[in-house]
Parts: sequence; structure tokens; C-alpha cells
Amino acid sequence: MWVIFSQNKNSLCMKDIFLIMNPGSHSGRSRQTFDQIIGLITRSGVDFEYHNTLDLDHAILLSRNANLEGYKTIVAVGGDGTINAVVNGFYTPDGHRISEAKFGVIYTGTSPDFNKSYGIPVNIDEAVAIILKGKTLEIPIGMISFEPRDRPDDNCNPDSSSVRYFVCCANIGLGAMLARKANSGIRRKLGDFSGTLLSLIGLLVSFKSITVICMENSNEIQWNKLTNLSIGITPYIASGIQVPVHFTDQGKKFYRLIVQNLNLFCIVPLLRKVYSGKPFINSNYLSLDYSLQVKLSSPQQVEVEADGDPVGFLPCRICFAFDDLDLIS
Repeated sequence: MWVIFSQNKNSLCMKDIFLIMNPGSHSGRSRQTFDQIIGLITRSGVDFEYHNTLDLDHAILLSRNANLEGYKTIVAVGGDGTINAVVNGFYTPDGHRISEAKFGVIYTGTSPDFNKSYGIPVNIDEAVAIILKGKTLEIPIGMISFEPRDRPDDNCNPDSSSVRYFVCCANIGLGAMLARKANSGIRRKLGDFSGTLLSLIGLLVSFKSITVICMENSNEIQWNKLTNLSIGITPYIASGIQVPVHFTDQGKKFYRLIVQNLNLFCIVPLLRKVYSGKPFINSNYLSLDYSLQVKLSSPQQVEVEADGDPVGFLPCRICFAFDDLDLIS
């Protein structure tokens, strides 16, 4: 059911703000903030509507419809998965924006990596105030194009069923397994940071390395003992992990954080480096570089994770969407 709030009696709907609210975020505790959010916006006198999500696919559909229906501002109310889903609803399969709508975030999840990266407050009152002001920043959006193994096409322009967008980071290798394990309930028991860290340590000890082939500008790199490849935009990822990058340093490029050739003696220094956020010297097991776009494949079945949720399998291409997103911040 659509819920409509209109302060203008001469108009059915001004289509100002549409809230996409995930009641399941933060293990269901997100719902407790909904009355507060609705009350704050109601008292502002702004015309708005809201809809609760059934799942993340439903959030994508709601976002796409809101873009098509002409809302000026579309807001994700939830965690990282909700943010990712709502952003996916802003884009066509070829990387273009559906509309000129602004994107806003009211965070009610567990690990506000996106908010930290762009300086968006997690306090509900402050977040709503920023949404109402509407000041925007253009941000780049990553585009993952999954392909059948036998398709030779070289451009980043696939069918709609094989495209996913991301705002923070995509992981190839251990990342998808970490997302599944951390999302399975351990974070609910131990907390976001401790649950994710414990899951990560367990996987680092047991994970069997994979082979991934990376093509960039006709240059091929093959990692034969890869644990994880992070292709990212924002410095904050995965519940406390911080990549030592700054947007001004990388320009409009992805960073590539490569973990490979691991043994038991590397695990402790690796964890120190990825959780400290401090610059490090590239080594045999951890390195950082930059890329505009990549094509990735593997002789094995390798899963891809984006913004905290598994989204598909190699092969894929990762590039930037053609249109940046107007983020309210």
C-alpha cells in the first residue's frame, strides 16, 4: 500500500520525496526508527510518500518506479544492502541514469561504510535535516557486467539481467563467502565489527586460493594464488576495513586491493594493515593499485560480492557507470 502525505490540499502529490524503508535492516531494529523519520518529515511540511520493502529486489523495483514517476528525491532507509538496491534502481542496463532524482540516505543498518566515506551523519535527526536541505555531491558508481563464458563481446554494455551497480566496493574471492558468513547471524550475536572480524579470520585460515585472470587495456595479469581482489571506490568497506586511499589521489579510478600468496604467518600483519587505514608498502601478499576498468575471468567458479551481498559469478567486466549520481550530503 502506498502511503501519501501531502501538505498541499490543492495537489494530490507533489512527488518531492520518496522513502524506501527496509524494516528488516539491523536485524529488524530499523523499524523502530520509522515513526521518528516520518514524524520529522511530516513536521517539515514537505510532500512525501514511503513504502516498506519486502526484500532487496523489491527495493530495486520501488526505486526504479520512483525514478520513472518523477520523484525529486529518493531516499534509502536501511543498511548497506538497501543503499545498494536503491542505487541499482536509478540506472538503466547501459549505465545511464533513469531520471535526475537526487539520492539520499537515512542509515539504520549496522556498518555505515558508505556514510563514513561521504560524511553523511547516522543520527536520524541530522540525516533527515540534510535530506530536507537537498545539497548534493556528484559521486561515481561502479558497474558490474556479468557475461556467459562463451561471449567474446568487449564493451561494458550487457543485458539488464546481467548488470549490478555498487557504491563502495566489489570483491572477488573470499569477499562473497565473508558476506554470507557474516550475514548468517554471527554479527547479530557478536556485533558488527567482532562478528565480521571473527568470520574473516576463520575464512583466511581455511580459504583455498583461486586463479583469476585480469584484462586491462589488452594487458593480462594472472593471479594464481589469489585470496581476494577488492575493486572499490570508497575507503571504508566491510565493517571496519579501511583502504588507505583518498578520492583526490585516485581521481575517477577504482582502487584494486589484492590479497594473494597468503600463509599463516601473513594473517596477523595483513589484518593490522587492512584495519588500520594507514598507507603501506606493497608486498608479496598485499598490494594496492588503480584501474579505470577491468575484465575478470577464472577457470574456477568464483563468486562476486558487491556492497556486502553476493551478486553473481565470473566472468565479468567492471567499469564506471556513464552517469554519476547526485548524492545528498
